[in-house]
Amino acid sequence: MPVMPAPEPAGTIFLIGTCVILAAIMAWWALGSERPKRGWVLPLVFAGTALSAVMIEPIYDNTLLYWYPAENPLAFFRGYERTIPWYVPLGYAWFFGGSAYLVWRVVERGAPVASVWKLFFTTAAVDWLAVSICEWMELSAFYGNQPFHLFGSPIWFSFCDATGGFVLGAALAKLVPYLGGIKRLWLLILPSFTYAATLGSTTAPVSLALNSAWSPVMIWIAGAATMAMCMVAIHVIAQMARLRQEAVL
Repeated sequence: MPVMPAPEPAGTIFLIGTCVILAAIMAWWALGSERPKRGWVLPLVFAGTALSAVMIEPIYDNTLLYWYPAENPLAFFRGYERTIPWYVPLGYAWFFGGSAYLVWRVVERGAPVASVWKLFFTTAAVDWLAVSICEWMELSAFYGNQPFHLFGSPIWFSFCDATGGFVLGAALAKLVPYLGGIKRLWLLILPSFTYAATLGSTTAPVSLALNSAWSPVMIWIAGAATMAMCMVAIHVIAQMARLRQEAVL
């Protein structure tokens, strides 16, 4: 694993950008029609998704060969030999929580299969850009013989990240109608279940390949298998949205 000090002011700039995005989304929720219509679902999902970063990020950083500078003035906590900066849980909140909230709304009102797939690939592209910016700014990066690591961050990982948000969104579509009142506090732990399960299952082929000294060909096959597993999950969620659309019509 690379060892180097955290670059400045890159980290501060990235943290400020993350905070601005998060604040803008929260202002949209607080000042618009979302809060009266859907209550506190958005901030609860954001808080739960940030909490999931504390439990999940250091573990998968190890299995997927991802590093952060060990010495970092922006460090939030250190676990499993990884120093996690503040912009990680905040980024989890707006990206995974925000994409899940959007997917929930899409499934809830129903949508064509093609629209769900377009949303998935757009989400994966945004994730790829965000993770790639971290790599270009030397804030964090993948190491080792990563498959599909052609330019920026590995494509397979953005598929997994996007799928994590979609699975949480599908779970919200199924569970929120049954979580009234104080029961909605369950949303504080739901992201830890869905994201951990999604990332653990879909990245299993890549994780096994990277940590088992498999050949480069097998590692790339594993990367393709990981992306295929992600697309299976998205196919199921797209069918959920389609059936909802047919029921509404």
